[in-house]
Amino acid sequence: MKASEVARAVVETLPEALCVSSLGTATSALRLASADGPHFYYGAAMGSALAGALGVAEALPDRAVVALLGDGELLMGASTLWSVSAIRPGNLTVVVLSDGAYSITGGQPLSSSPRFVEVGNALGGIAGHRVDNVSDLIHALSEVGRPVLIEAELDEHEWPGPSPFVDPAKVRIEFTAHVSTSAAP
Repeated sequence: MKASEVARAVVETLPEALCVSSLGTATSALRLASADGPHFYYGAAMGSALAGALGVAEALPDRAVVALLGDGELLMGASTLWSVSAIRPGNLTVVVLSDGAYSITGGQPLSSSPRFVEVGNALGGIAGHRVDNVSDLIHALSEVGRPVLIEAELDEHEWPGPSPFVDPAKVRIEFTAHVSTSAAP
């Protein structure tokens, strides 16, 4: 799978979800898949996107929330998985673009093989699934209980499109307006 295919599956399978993405490939893929939709893009806070998504999920418990993260991003903010496990938000989906590299900074390999599914399962309270094709991803997005961590294994490296660098003030304004005007699912 490519990052853009994963983001497109998220946007098409969960069209009313509020998405939060980390910088880099995840943000570029989400911007491409959603035609630069009013999602919350973290432009320069590596390791913070899952905590941000957890906050959105807690603040808006009647809305589906998706955290779209790179594997390097999640490694830098992995301690948030303990909070997700403790709080167990029934509206949170975590999708990890797993390619084993810090793509935004040049593709350096991660220091160790991430085992996000195993960590989520070991913590309890987080359903963990690893997928390597779009059909299995769509099934996990639509059929699995929440909170869920889906590790989407990427087999093709691509830069998915738009720049991951965004105007933080514009992102906040558009996201807030979207939350205020969109109907809960």
